[in-house]
Amino acid sequence: MIDVFRFFIAVCFLLMCSTATVHAHGWDSVIEPTPLVPDYILAVDKESQKLHLLVHQSPLHAETSFSCATGQAPGDKEVEGDLKTPEGVYFTTGKRIGLKDYELYGKMAFPLDFPNPVDRIKGKTGYGIWIHGRGKKLVPMDTKGCVALANDDINYLDETIKPGAPVIIGQKVSWEKSSDVQSSDSLELEGLVHKWASDWENRDNGFFEAYSPDLFAKSENRSFSAFKNRKKRIFSQTEWIDIEIYNLHALRGPDYWVTWFDQYYRSGRLSSSSSKRLYWQKVDGRWKIVGREYGPSINSLKNKYLATKQSGVEKFLDKWKQSWLSADLDSYISLYDPGARQGRLKGADSIRDNKISIWKDRSPTAVNFGKISLHEHPNGLEAVFRQEYSDSSGYSDMGLKKMVLRPHLDGWLIVDEQWRKL
Repeated sequence: MIDVFRFFIAVCFLLMCSTATVHAHGWDSVIEPTPLVPDYILAVDKESQKLHLLVHQSPLHAETSFSCATGQAPGDKEVEGDLKTPEGVYFTTGKRIGLKDYELYGKMAFPLDFPNPVDRIKGKTGYGIWIHGRGKKLVPMDTKGCVALANDDINYLDETIKPGAPVIIGQKVSWEKSSDVQSSDSLELEGLVHKWASDWENRDNGFFEAYSPDLFAKSENRSFSAFKNRKKRIFSQTEWIDIEIYNLHALRGPDYWVTWFDQYYRSGRLSSSSSKRLYWQKVDGRWKIVGREYGPSINSLKNKYLATKQSGVEKFLDKWKQSWLSADLDSYISLYDPGARQGRLKGADSIRDNKISIWKDRSPTAVNFGKISLHEHPNGLEAVFRQEYSDSSGYSDMGLKKMVLRPHLDGWLIVDEQWRKL
């Protein structure tokens, strides 16, 4: 009897040690309310078997919490069939209803993007990790790796979350501790994302330097040289590229950060609206892009893009107007592309010679614009506005001006200018 008791005590001790080891190797996620934290996050705490809906208000807090079930085996998922729930930052990839096994999956499921790019770099395998309902009693740690909720709770999420919702899964998840580390990292990554976009626009080599060739190749399952050569071919075939980034967010994973945003890309006649994610890890002390994903489809960002450009175009045209009014020929011509057209004139040199002959005897005295409307154009943007003009000879006119502006560095160049009398 004593031996049986000792054996029981020994088994309990081993189980306790095993549990402590697993916990030591699990990811304890701390979510700090940096400016780039999204409006809401689904946070799964495997230790407490809770799913929290975190809302980024003042302060970051749990709007509601649900009991959940995670994988039957403890620890981070590594291989297919290990019955573990993965740990890291994930995103929902859609919604499934009408599932065949109601007892297991309940009314609906939200698949996750496991394995994400960093998981692929680490060689993790598996698929079909979902947040789903349950048609039977909810029991802790009772799934094959998914996160299960009661049907009423999955219904609540369905009414609350949007496509591509961020999901943090950790052994423990907390959001009340605070330091400057995550704020500093997110601020740095915000700058790096905008530099990446700017280097892309300028077709600068810094665009390629933003990546870790080896790690990116692993996450993409293709050579970095293939990616680089394809981009270079595109660069050589395009006269200009313009990119705007909206709704930039960032969250920290176990040993990586993920940034995601809406992107509007334009080049020639091509324009596209997309949701994109970039995964970052530190390589030799510097943040590098190691993977990427596309998020859910989004509505066209065209109108938002044009509204974004309005102020910059107005400032550019005001500079053009002031150089015209002051008859500052060098400043005026610097705003034109070398091959620009102005009416029937072709080339900046022809425009310069024409202005010299006009301004010699009739200097401008007034130039006024009406409301400027913007439209996309294969060469950039077309600005349309009413223009009133007068000069020192007493001449005056009013007409409709149309100017095509091409993106150039951080500004614009005029590539075509036409006027029609009103």
